[in-house]
Order: sequence, then structure tokens, then C-alpha cells
Amino acid sequence: MLAIAWRAQAARRLEKAGSPDPAADARLLCWGDSLREISPQEEARLEALLKRRLAGEPVQYVLNRAWFMGLEFYVDARVLIPRQDTETLCEAALAFLRGLQSPCALDLCAGSGAIGLSLARLCPPARVTLADVSADACAVMAVNRERLGVAAEIAQGDLFAPVAGRRFDLIACNPPYIRTGELEGLQAEVQKEPRLALDGGLDGLAFYRRIAAEYRKYLAPGGALFLEIGWDEAQAVRDLLGGGEVLRDLGGRDRAIVIRE
Repeated sequence: MLAIAWRAQAARRLEKAGSPDPAADARLLCWGDSLREISPQEEARLEALLKRRLAGEPVQYVLNRAWFMGLEFYVDARVLIPRQDTETLCEAALAFLRGLQSPCALDLCAGSGAIGLSLARLCPPARVTLADVSADACAVMAVNRERLGVAAEIAQGDLFAPVAGRRFDLIACNPPYIRTGELEGLQAEVQKEPRLALDGGLDGLAFYRRIAAEYRKYLAPGGALFLEIGWDEAQAVRDLLGGGEVLRDLGGRDRAIVIRE
């Protein structure tokens, strides 16, 4: 069987199973030359991957691979899948860091490490610390740190607890911000991701309240706080922070809040 034929039949099966983008999933599962011949052994391997995707597992978990800021990250069910929307925050944070000499940056709720490790890789002078309450997430970060070949500190603990007494030129965070009552209505694939990384409390603002109460103790003079937000949370988060610049993603939706000290 040719690769192109396998992709076509896989896409049909994925479409029947309700995949939002069956053709893209099929291409991701079966990389390479469309006209190459697939061996029986490779076909068996592809079928095993396809069955996992048909069962609703996100394709990034099936492949243990996600792309963010042009970099390849290892991901599995222990961490949230990095998303292109978050690149809005990361690009703005990167521009801020590049204007400083030897800056210190903190990535809170770091998950796979996508934000912090991207900053470390794309702005080598930056000294980056990544923090997450989940030991599993910290283990995934360590894998990505090694794969990307960057120097970054990984600290396990709840929000600012593991960096007590320290100050940073930049604090970036993509916290859990989905309202608890909306979790069951999320796309099936999203429900496979860690609830710990999604659940933002009854109104989705639980982590923003905690960050608003503490961040000034950890931000150096002239520093900046970058927070990802839900598309409908900009005003509520600005109210908690006492202001802030709203950044919009490529779709024109509110995506991040920036506070500059």
C-alpha cells in the first residue's frame, strides 16, 4: 500500500469517528513521501497509532510530539498540549526579553515547558526558571530541556512557592482558566488533557486572583507580567490586576494581559 492510500482510508475512518481535522491527523500519523510503499510492519504500527486516535486520544499524545514557536516538544497525557494561541504571549515575552541584558525569566504553571524553554532557546542570554506544582509535568519539562539543549532551572511547587525571595525581569504564565462547570462540555480530545492544567475554579479566575495578590513581590523593577487568558476574561483579569495591556491572537480574540512595572 502507498502512503497516500493509507492516509486516505485513515482520514475516512477518522471523519466517521468525529475528528475535527481527519486529513491533518492522517498526515501527522503517516509522515513522509506520499508515494512511498508502506511495509506490512509499518502498516501494523500505523494501525496501532490510528486506533488510539480513533479512541479519542489527541494526536499529539499518540505521537508524543507537539510544535510550538517552531520547536518540537515531547508531550504526553501528563501535560497540557502546547497551542498556537499561546505563541501570542510567547512572542511578546521574547521581544521584551531581547531588550534586556542577561534577564531573568520565570514560567509559572509551566507544564511541558513550552513557554519557558522557548524563551531559553530563542533568547540565549535569558536565565529561565520553570515552575509547576506537578511532579509529572516537571519530568516532562526535563525531557524537553534535554532535547532542546538549553540551560533552564526546573522547580516543583505551587505557584511562587519554589522561588520564594527571588525576583524576575519577566514572569509568564498560562494558568488553568476554564470554568469548572464548562469542563464536561469541552471537546473530547481536550478532556483527555490533565484537569489540573485546565480547571480555573468556578469562575475561571482562581489562579489570576492568587497571581494578582503575589506577583509584585517577585517582579524586578522595570519587569513585566505576561498572563494568558480565556477569550472572554480580559476585563475580569484587568480588574484583578488594576489594568494591563490586552494582546490579541491571530484570530482577533483577547489572548493575553501584560502588566509592565
